[in-house]
Amino acid sequence: MINECIFRTPLANMLLKEKSGEIIHASFTRKKIIKTVNKHLLNAQKEIIQYFSGTRKSFTIKINPDGTVYQKKVWRKLLSIKYGQTKYYSDIANLLKSSPRAVGNACGCNPCLIFIPCHRVISKSVKNGGFSTFGGIVHKNMLLKKEKI
Repeated sequence: MINECIFRTPLANMLLKEKSGEIIHASFTRKKIIKTVNKHLLNAQKEIIQYFSGTRKSFTIKINPDGTVYQKKVWRKLLSIKYGQTKYYSDIANLLKSSPRAVGNACGCNPCLIFIPCHRVISKSVKNGGFSTFGGIVHKNMLLKKEKI
């Protein structure tokens, strides 16, 4: 069974989905608040709120996003990008012997925003690249500014 909640963040409401004690989805949404009593969702919500308040720079919750083998390889590499740092799409591509475009596509399919920090991957040629949320590059730039990058 998949449980979900929606709560307010400084950027927009955030939708979290949980299955078997693991977060499988985190995204910004325009949907209205949905409260929860699910302890896994409440813990994830607490960590996101701490992230936005500046008291949390890494996450402890378990995530299990659905994706292809390649997407999961990219997402694992993104987890190593620390708070306050950025990497170029080409940096990740070189590690995986892939292409920057393929890395960008995997970032665009990231179902666990913030937890998997695709916002920390930027383009060498275009101002910060893209960001797959309804706020797009505006949200990405706000997250980077929040992390003082």
